[in-house]
Amino acid sequence: MNALDDARRKAAEYLRETTGSDRPEWRVTYTEYGVHDEANAIAPVCTDPDHMASEDPTAFECCPEPVIDVGPALAEYLVELLNADRGAGEPK
Repeated sequence: MNALDDARRKAAEYLRETTGSDRPEWRVTYTEYGVHDEANAIAPVCTDPDHMASEDPTAFECCPEPVIDVGPALAEYLVELLNADRGAGEPK
């Protein structure tokens, strides 16, 4: 097993516990909406039907963990990478 496969496996175990999915879909979000001019964090897509991300992109208590503050420069890039990785197959 290579380092990337090992990292995917460990991440999948953690994400299964926190989101219910080995490979959740990710989104850009705000840790505090209105405080930041651009999305400053990434998080799994919220599955709560009462929280429509398109109307309010802030991470709330209903949102699955982890919510990771990465700053605006990395948020969109990391979401694209994580969502592309969803198609990498089953974690080993």
